[in-house]
Amino acid sequence: MSQRPALSTALLRGNHARHLEQLSDQDFWKYAQQLAQAPQLSTPQTEEYVKCAFEAGHALIPLAVLREILPTTRYLAQLPASPHWMLGIAAWRGEPIAVIDLAAYLAQQSTGLPGHPVLLIVQLADITLGLATTISDAPAFFASEQDQASNNTAKEDWSLPEHSVQGTYAGMPILQLPAIISDIVQQLRISHE
Repeated sequence: MSQRPALSTALLRGNHARHLEQLSDQDFWKYAQQLAQAPQLSTPQTEEYVKCAFEAGHALIPLAVLREILPTTRYLAQLPASPHWMLGIAAWRGEPIAVIDLAAYLAQQSTGLPGHPVLLIVQLADITLGLATTISDAPAFFASEQDQASNNTAKEDWSLPEHSVQGTYAGMPILQLPAIISDIVQQLRISHE
């Protein structure tokens, strides 16, 4: 085995595995200790968001809370006594889920789904819902909370339920889906009692 000193990680990118195979046990553990003791570089965390387009403005949804993004389904089973924002029931992976018109829920009035709507599948604990909305073509990437607070200048000109917004970025509200899902479930229970 080679008795070479441990190399920096920058030099090992291409031949990392081959280099590690050639190290003696002692050199390998010396190298492992150097890596473990190296100071951690702080990299700014970026969040990915889906930008939703509504008639009244735009809003961001954290991509991390979504299970899947699908084309909207044409086949919805309607339920009696449902709120105006509940489009119906659809099947997702063999399970029935409620499909909610997100714009109508947020505005608390009937709205149309402009453009080509999609179905955002959201799962919170044991609750799975489909949120019908229109999104922009590509996810948006933003730095974490530090930038969110500094970019509060031009707010969208529409009011949202207070519980539904966790912050803003570039004037666009970031929707707080756990609170929204909890409220939707509560309203559905009340309407179907």
